[in-house]
Amino acid sequence: MIILKKGWVSKMAIRNAAKAIIYHDEKILLNQCRDNMNNVYYDLPGGGQKIYESMETAVCREIMEETGYTAKIIRFAALAEEIYTDPEIQKKHPNYTHKIHHIFLVELTDIPRQRPSELDNEMEDSVWLSIEEAAQVDLRPAGLGKQLPEILANTYPIYLDTIFM
Repeated sequence: MIILKKGWVSKMAIRNAAKAIIYHDEKILLNQCRDNMNNVYYDLPGGGQKIYESMETAVCREIMEETGYTAKIIRFAALAEEIYTDPEIQKKHPNYTHKIHHIFLVELTDIPRQRPSELDNEMEDSVWLSIEEAAQVDLRPAGLGKQLPEILANTYPIYLDTIFM
């Protein structure tokens, strides 16, 4: 809870997001998105954690909803924080302006792919990119693309930093 002025209290909303690095056949599966300015960007499959839901359950549910794939967690891989500093965005989307991304390395199961049931807001499609291609595109959270080789090579999680947007 944050006290803004005497008598004014605001709840600080931090949104937990469970995200997946799905690495298969030397490629990574990404959500291709388009913002309201028509700019293309890429995001890891995944999304918000529901109340009383574990991060592990959240990431597997989100993968199924957005991509149609069933996945199994290999390990926790990285953590990133995003904070939107624009007062207009903070006012318009108070529950989405401070996010913690819990990023898991996952593998696909043998279960056949289903039709995605719930795409993210700006999501257009799921695409497979090489690690080199992922490093060249607008991949979010910011800085993730350049860190992918290190994340995949290590057995321990990496802190990707706090990004002020």
